[in-house]
Amino acid sequence: MEIGLSTASYFNKMQIEDAVLDIGAHGVRLCEVFLNTFSEYEPSFVDLLAERLIESNLRVFSVHPMSMQYEPQLFSIHPRQRADALKLYERVLSAGKRLGASCYVMHGPARLFGGVKNIELIRIAPILVDLTALAADYGIQLTLENVSWCIFNEPEFGVRLRDITGGSIRHTLDIKQALRSGYEPEDYIRAIGEQIVNVHLCDATKLPAGGVKYVMPGFGGCDFTEMFRLLSEKGYNGPAFVEVYSDMYSDLSQLYESLSLVRQMADRSEEKQ
Repeated sequence: MEIGLSTASYFNKMQIEDAVLDIGAHGVRLCEVFLNTFSEYEPSFVDLLAERLIESNLRVFSVHPMSMQYEPQLFSIHPRQRADALKLYERVLSAGKRLGASCYVMHGPARLFGGVKNIELIRIAPILVDLTALAADYGIQLTLENVSWCIFNEPEFGVRLRDITGGSIRHTLDIKQALRSGYEPEDYIRAIGEQIVNVHLCDATKLPAGGVKYVMPGFGGCDFTEMFRLLSEKGYNGPAFVEVYSDMYSDLSQLYESLSLVRQMADRSEEKQ
């Protein structure tokens, strides 16, 4: 399994166009590009980023926008909201195609405070199918990520979505969001492992009073070797990306130490197969 790095791990520490240079300088050859805001969807900026990626000898697997900027409106019952959101969605898809991405990471509708209306699965599923088809026109696979505060926040949702859509919707597995939702990453893998095509890596330690503290991958209690083995059993052959909050480390050396540890665990997992 190839282990890469998400530019989200540099959030507010280094601009994305500089982050890809730093990632490449550390010998990493695969990344996920996290586009932070509307100006980073613009063709002129995307062209600059594409040039920096070539300079860095860095390939892009997935593109991940700042979801709350327009993704909830993709599922709105208001036609003008949906139309405007679709324009932004296509702008990001176009950016992803320009950067060579094969995957789009989506959060989808939020469940904030449990008061959001009109996010019933029977209505949402056909929209996801349509959005998947639109992404395919750009050569990109849409993936719905498990997120604690969004519609896909429990394994059972993934099972029901698979049953309704015939398995046409793929997923990004996010470790920290699985834990935040009260589940183990393995719960999602067992439920919908065949639909997972992308993985976001984080780690955590259990707190005595309950809950978890998020830590850099390789420094917590997550058994990545076993998790990678289970993914392989489900037929997974994609990459995984260290995607952490930038306040989880104080020095970039810690980020790359974590990356090295995860690579070692991925290698051990392959040896056990």
